[in-house]
Amino acid sequence: MAKPPEERGPEGPMPVAPRPGRASSAAANTGPANTGPAKTRPANTGAPVSIAETIRQRLGELSPSERRVARTLLTGPPTIGLESSVRLARFAGVSGPTVSRFIAELGFSSYADFQRVLHEEIAARVMSPIEVYRRHQEGERSADVLGTSARTLGDAVAASVSGLDPAEYRRAVSLVADGGRQVLITGGWFSQLLAGYLASVLRELRPGVRLVGPSASDRVGAIADIGRRDTIVAFDFRRYERDTLEIARAAQAAGGRILLVTDPWLSPVADIADAVLTAQVTGPAPFQSLTPALAVVETIITSVVDALGEAGRDRFERFGEIVERWVHPWPDGAGKVDRETAREVAADPPLHAL
Repeated sequence: MAKPPEERGPEGPMPVAPRPGRASSAAANTGPANTGPAKTRPANTGAPVSIAETIRQRLGELSPSERRVARTLLTGPPTIGLESSVRLARFAGVSGPTVSRFIAELGFSSYADFQRVLHEEIAARVMSPIEVYRRHQEGERSADVLGTSARTLGDAVAASVSGLDPAEYRRAVSLVADGGRQVLITGGWFSQLLAGYLASVLRELRPGVRLVGPSASDRVGAIADIGRRDTIVAFDFRRYERDTLEIARAAQAAGGRILLVTDPWLSPVADIADAVLTAQVTGPAPFQSLTPALAVVETIITSVVDALGEAGRDRFERFGEIVERWVHPWPDGAGKVDRETAREVAADPPLHAL
């Protein structure tokens, strides 16, 4: 099958997605809105579901022949769905009526309707940052910057967290909460910030957590160290980084597991990931916002704390005792005084707290 073309961006060469993704609701940030099926998204999120997500969520409900069409769309070039229904059927090795039934299962009234939405998704996915910036400047913006930011970011956070597939989310949590696995965490040009935050918190809760930096030596070392029981947590957002895909492929080859956190258009790593969590990237500025993805990370951490139970608390307390020998609060002695005060309050709470 033809190899997808590449486009260069600030996070390195950007392979065009091996499967389509959803368009966000903010055209200034993401391009055309997706008007495709939304029946698998919880009604309160207001976020449309991409064709790729819909297919992933419904694979178990499809007939064997329909699944062949689904796999063809998910693993083939992003434009394969823009071929005629006859050619798509030929690529998948099924009949024309099977393609028609499959399209109907996704909630589209016709193959033309399916192609229109797919075209919009692909256009949004490959939109360059420069074009996003230009559209932002040309668009009308409210003078109420604070209110607009609060609404935009709040909606994006709510859509990202409430829109996570429960089964996929449980798989993701299990991959990072399993203390028998080494967890290697890496990100891209900006998303390395998310990787660093997740690694810093997980280290306090469980052993075997390693942040893989952006340098070539860090990434080569990580690839060399990946074992069969290890988990790679990869943050990969437009534009996607080749090194992240290579680390994921190395983990797969070594028998490791892959958790991907990505944008609605789905990083190429999604093709080989064991769990995929998507976050909106809509924000008030002409740049992709990491705020919704950070909310997803915070949610993962919350579930990891619950999953680890007493073992996590013991690790956290032991970690804290070590930190106290290295981190010296200002002014000198303030930390000791605060801890002693906290112990006294805990041992003898105020009357109104009883």
